[in-house]
Amino acid sequence: MKLTICILTVLLFIFSFDSHGVNYKKIDYNSPNNGIDSNVIFPYKLKEPYKKYQLPQILNEVSGLTDVDSTHIACVQDEIGTVFIYNFVIDSIVFSHKFDSIGDFEGLTYTGKSLFILRSDGQLTEWSNFDPKNGGTSIRQYMLPLITSNNEGLCFDGNSNRLLIAAKNKPNNPEQKSERFIYEFDLETRKLNPMPVYSINTLYMGAIAERYNIEHNDTTKSGKLRPFNFRPASLSINPITKDIYVISAADKLLVVMDINGTIKHMEKLSAELFAKAEGITFLADGTMIITNEAAGKSPTLLVYKLNGN
Repeated sequence: MKLTICILTVLLFIFSFDSHGVNYKKIDYNSPNNGIDSNVIFPYKLKEPYKKYQLPQILNEVSGLTDVDSTHIACVQDEIGTVFIYNFVIDSIVFSHKFDSIGDFEGLTYTGKSLFILRSDGQLTEWSNFDPKNGGTSIRQYMLPLITSNNEGLCFDGNSNRLLIAAKNKPNNPEQKSERFIYEFDLETRKLNPMPVYSINTLYMGAIAERYNIEHNDTTKSGKLRPFNFRPASLSINPITKDIYVISAADKLLVVMDINGTIKHMEKLSAELFAKAEGITFLADGTMIITNEAAGKSPTLLVYKLNGN
């Protein structure tokens, strides 16, 4: 704990981003609410899902998730280049569409016109004119020059006509090892902004975790406390609040931030419900859907109603 306090005292800056690149803002770690919106009431009861579904075995390693309409989601299974359309009202896969061979496919999002699939190495596949029953009409692929070798989160930001891409690993630059970057892919130009538009600083998260009563007890085999970590696996934008929800499956942690990057909520995910939360999406009415890989059990889909209704 003393080491953590020393690190946080020395650390004077944290990243804050806008759509034009990186800005820095000074953080006073002695202020209990600096950089945190403490007046927020989280609108979902994560321990009380409205419904819970057990997914078919073919989705044991379900990784990418996106809503298609009010009753269907699309998802991908890690290492299988096929999109599965799942009807969560009748609890069944109703269509499947092959788009590629094998690969580490992690992110998935739907713009209303095109379906985008993210491979962990930065390959982004666009499937144009996609519909759940027939698939798409043409496929185009982009190789994105991201600065990390493992990229998993992908979501559509309709307000800015862009895709957000979350890097799971720390950057290659050792001076930025505490940052977890989120990039934007402009849907007008079909180009990636080389500057990250958001960053989640793990040292800062460790400092505020205690304010959300989140214990950090990850130790090495020798008993040494590891630095607080966060490895984004999925992200999505709440259509009602416009907040960005980011999940780290490995750390069983959900972080919510506003469009300016201010953290509004942080919550630990229970191991009982969230074996390995690799996907998150929202329906138009604010209903939140989270999928879990089997992780030795069964893959699941959890449905949460806005404000618990």
